[in-house]
Amino acid sequence: MNKLKIIREKNNLTKQELANAIGVTVRYIAFIEQGKRTPSLEIASKIAIILNSSIDNIFISNLCTKSTYEKEIGTEVKKIKRLNR
Repeated sequence: MNKLKIIREKNNLTKQELANAIGVTVRYIAFIEQGKRTPSLEIASKIAIILNSSIDNIFISNLCTKSTYEKEIGTEVKKIKRLNR
């Protein structure tokens, strides 16, 4: 999940204001905030500039720790094994 909504609100911007500033719809901003859409590099760059932040800070989730990653892989392996039975 991204931090767009949190950073946008800290900058006292509404979805409408951000959408107008980058030339997209409010619905598109809402979809990005909800993780239903991934912005293009161009849109992500515009958002970062307007919010005085970096693309990484807004859109890159906290990196998984090794143990979290291993747990996720283990869960997926178990699912595949069940399917192959």
